[in-house]
Amino acid sequence: MMKQLNMMYAIFFNKRYDYVGPLFQGRYRANLIRSLARRLEVSRYIHLNPVAAKLVTTPLDYPWSSYSVYMGVGEDPVVSPERLLESPLEQRERYQRYVENDRGQTP
Repeated sequence: MMKQLNMMYAIFFNKRYDYVGPLFQGRYRANLIRSLARRLEVSRYIHLNPVAAKLVTTPLDYPWSSYSVYMGVGEDPVVSPERLLESPLEQRERYQRYVENDRGQTP
């Protein structure tokens, strides 16, 4: 599935921008993150990327992020925050402090 997606996007991009050659280096890889601490770090990193890029001031302001679902104010059938946050309300508040305060401490 990822191979086909990458190939189709490369064809689209190359035609649109009159470019020749591959767009992506190497093969797509997916690694399972087993540790909860590491999953929290990766999730925080992803949610803070738009803030770091100065696109928004808070992760909640970025419309293409799943952060609003994690905070309980948005919906997306693909996102499962309960896999990261076990008890909804208390964990959401702790996760929000963890992400937005960027302390690097596990919630």
